[in-house]
Amino acid sequence: MVTRVQLRLVDAAHIVPVGAPGSADSVTNGISLSPTYHRAFDAGLIYLDTDFNMRLNEGRLNALQALNIAGGVEAFRQPLGQIFLPPDPAQRPLGEFIRRANQLRQIAD
Repeated sequence: MVTRVQLRLVDAAHIVPVGAPGSADSVTNGISLSPTYHRAFDAGLIYLDTDFNMRLNEGRLNALQALNIAGGVEAFRQPLGQIFLPPDPAQRPLGEFIRRANQLRQIAD
């Protein structure tokens, strides 16, 4: 989880999209995100690296800035960083899913 806010406002987000080759509907291919961060993740604006840090995709940010539609990015960026991981390692995201998702979204990790 990125924002650490639950309030029944979290989504289960697939790391590798469901329709993509090699995807799996399993907890190790998922993270919990608020709806806004879920949409940003699916759009490639943010991504998860293999050290479990949620990062802003600077390439996508630059494209938004060029269109003059990047208002609020500093507040949006603030909760990013190390994600909260489940205590059970068997329920944590797998590095292979993270790498595959970043390749699909053309993000260098």
